[in-house]
Parts: sequence; C-alpha cells; structure tokens
Amino acid sequence: MTKWKTQLENFDSMLRELCRKRQEGEGKLRFDRSAVSVSDIAEQYYCEKKLEMEYLHGEIETEAKTIGSEAHEKLIEKAVEIKRAALWKKIYGKEPVLAVEMFIIGKYKDVFLAGQPDAVMFYKGRPVVVFEFKFSRSGIAYPSNHVQAQTYGLILENMGFDTTRLFYAIVVADPKTKGDLELQRKAIDAIFNKGFQESILSIDDTVIHFCKFHLFEAQKSLQWAIDFWKQKRAATPTINPNKCSKCEYQNQCQK
Repeated sequence: MTKWKTQLENFDSMLRELCRKRQEGEGKLRFDRSAVSVSDIAEQYYCEKKLEMEYLHGEIETEAKTIGSEAHEKLIEKAVEIKRAALWKKIYGKEPVLAVEMFIIGKYKDVFLAGQPDAVMFYKGRPVVVFEFKFSRSGIAYPSNHVQAQTYGLILENMGFDTTRLFYAIVVADPKTKGDLELQRKAIDAIFNKGFQESILSIDDTVIHFCKFHLFEAQKSLQWAIDFWKQKRAATPTINPNKCSKCEYQNQCQK
C-alpha cells in the first residue's frame, strides 16, 4: 500500500474513534467537549476568561470578528474543493500543493485536537509552511497567533507527516486588503524569494512573520491549555487592561 493511502487510513481511523467517543460520551472535557479546537487554544492565550464567557453566555458578534470572517472567505474563494483521497494523493506527488482550509485531526496524549489552518504548503509529502492570515493594522504577531500555528504543526506531526523542515508564516494584513485575492500568492512569493530562514518580511500593507516550527515549544504551550480543558485549573484572565476595556463580556466577567 502506498504511503498516502496508509496515512489516509490512519486519519480516517482516528476520525471514527473520535465520533465513537462522542456518541458514547467517553473522555468528556470541559463544556462537554470531545475534542479541542485549535482556534479555542489560540483564544486561551488571548484571554482564557473570555473563552469561558463565550461558552457560558454564547458568542457575541463584533466588528473585528466580522472583518476577519469576511477576509478569510475572500481568501478561499479561488480554492478548489477536492475529495480527501485526491488531496492526499496530490500531497505525495512531485509538485508543490497548497491545501486551503484542510481539516486536520490528531491527538496530544489522550486529548483529540482538531482544526483547519488557513493554508498548508506541501512538497513531496512534507508540510513545509503553515499559513495563518490575520487582519490588523498593527502588523504584530501575538503569542496566541504563534501558539495557533505551532499547534497545527503538532497535529501534522501527529498525523504522520515529517515536520523536521516545517516553518509557519503569520501573515498580518491591513483589514482594507480583505478583498485582495492575490494576498496568498504575494505572501508565498515573498517567502520563497527570501528563502527558508526565520525573518520578518514586509510587502505593501502586510507583515509576514516567518518562523521555524519546534515540536517541543508546541507541546509546552499546549500542555498549559489542555490543563484547562481537563478541568485541572480555573480559567486564567488576561492581565492586559486594554483587552478588558474592549471585551464584549465586561458585564458578565468576574475575574
């Protein structure tokens, strides 16, 4: 059996295991979750208390969330939907493949993790760059952004991919570029023109933070987050007053 078929069978087996655990109520985590989403882990590093409020009181739509959602929808407009088997086969082909919004699932110890990175560049069966697109005028890649990208790398490692050469790119673009369908191409071109080395690149109204993936760092960041889902500790609120002043849960939050 070819490697991509074996790997796909392992992925499907893991997915079936998660579905079974969910149906049978095994291994429940906080908020009755069977798996932890990578986006939730990233939000824990922004403000864990805010994440808790979202689960307890429901998500409140904000202008920033709307802008981010619209921008991501624009980014995937040109993406071509293909079946999972076809994608896996292309990943192990000879040509580079950019997998957009690829669903990935893995385990950290006994906890299932799931998510959809904005894009992953594969070359000859190896993931070489995880892309995360953020829309902000600051140009800053925050700790939560790094944790999100690193966790995607950890899941890819868990799925059986070789991540020894993996980098991740946090692409921070001005919100006014949300309709730029060429943003992905511009980011990819900038990275390949510079070469695979840690760097901060600027193109137009966009800053690209290009970093090497380190499995140990990803595991260390994830362990803190998982302790919350396993109810080993209470939610940790942010110590940044600016985040609190803009938070839509000010009235419900009791630190």
